[in-house]
Parts: sequence; C-alpha cells; structure tokens
Amino acid sequence: MTQQTVTDLRRELEKARAALIDAQSHLSAHAQANAALHCATEVFYSPLHAKVTAAIAGIEHALARTEQAAAAPEHSDVNCPWAGLIGDLDRCEHGRHEGDDCGTTCGTRSKGNPHMKPGAVIGYTLRRGLIVMPHREDKYTPAAWYQQEKND
Repeated sequence: MTQQTVTDLRRELEKARAALIDAQSHLSAHAQANAALHCATEVFYSPLHAKVTAAIAGIEHALARTEQAAAAPEHSDVNCPWAGLIGDLDRCEHGRHEGDDCGTTCGTRSKGNPHMKPGAVIGYTLRRGLIVMPHREDKYTPAAWYQQEKND
C-alpha cells in the first residue's frame, strides 16, 4: 500500500469517525431525554447506540494501526519501486537472468543483456564516479554498482 493510499484511507476514516461521534452524541441525548421524560432512574441506550460506539472503537483501532504506516517514508528498502527495475537489468531478450536456463535461443544458459555486461558503465554520480553493471551475485549490493572517481 502506498503512502498516498494510507493517507487517503486515514482521511476517510477520520471523516467517518467524526460523523459517528455526532450520531453517538445525538443518540445519547435522545436516550437521556427519554429517561427524563419518563422520570427513569436509569438511562437505557438503544442497540444502535452500541453499534455506533463499537464502530467508533473499530475506526480508532484502524487509525492507530495505520499511524505508523502513515509516518513511514514511502520509499524504503521494503517498498522500493526501483529494486525490480535494477534487478532486471541483466535479463536477456527472452526474460532470463544471465546464467539461467534459456533454452535453445540463447544456448543452454542465458548470456544476459548484451548491453549490460558486468563492468559496463551505465551512468555517472554527482562526484564523477562511475555507475557500472555489477556481477550477477552482487547486483543487490548497492556498493557494487559504484566505482571510484573517473580520472580525466
């Protein structure tokens, strides 16, 4: 679930909670007025009042559970939209990673992306360092994508 989705859900839950609190207040006032009208010593609340109170408690529980998700940054190691893209850079045109079985088209093993061989420069950092295609076993290690500064 994205940060925006959690924010939208929390906003809708807060609106529903506000409406239910107003309904609960109205039902309470109605029950108290009925008790006063009949000179009763106890106020009896309707089953609807109990359901509204339970719904409010459920909304507050849901808001408490999503509070941590709302405060968490949208981009994290767990929810990284770029991880899949980076992990797929070494695939051959048939969708197989370098070294995986690819059938007869690539031979017995996939040769991977011919444009992204290990060590190939694919970009530059702000400080003139090289961003390179790492070896297959290191592709999920961020440091493996960087080389020392480019010397001119």
